[in-house]
Amino acid sequence: MKSKIAALLAASLVFLVGCGGAPAKKVVTVTGTVKYKGEPLKSGIVKFQASNGDFATAMVGPDGKFTITDVVPGEQKVAYVGGPTSTGSSDGSRTAPEKQVSVPAKFGDFQTSGVTVTVPDGGGEVTVELK
Repeated sequence: MKSKIAALLAASLVFLVGCGGAPAKKVVTVTGTVKYKGEPLKSGIVKFQASNGDFATAMVGPDGKFTITDVVPGEQKVAYVGGPTSTGSSDGSRTAPEKQVSVPAKFGDFQTSGVTVTVPDGGGEVTVELK
């Protein structure tokens, strides 16, 4: 009788382990700089898309730097959409927009940008060079 109970428990455990759902995917945080023709861009949005379709986005700061969280490690397609570079403050005042760098529209789409980066397995720093 004990062996039947043990066998039943073992079978139940195997069944339950298999029903745990998909394992959680690994995601990391990446920091970096977006450059066009070697110069950091001063605003905009950078977007990463993994081969499994997952994507993440981040704002580009006035120094060209960004931080993207929840990125799947590995090869990523990159897209970039420009934006205005004026800044505001809590009192409602704004600085005049800086001269906007004209980035070709092809960089706004994953399929046409031709830009990729490899996100390190442990996260870290990457440079996005729009060429």
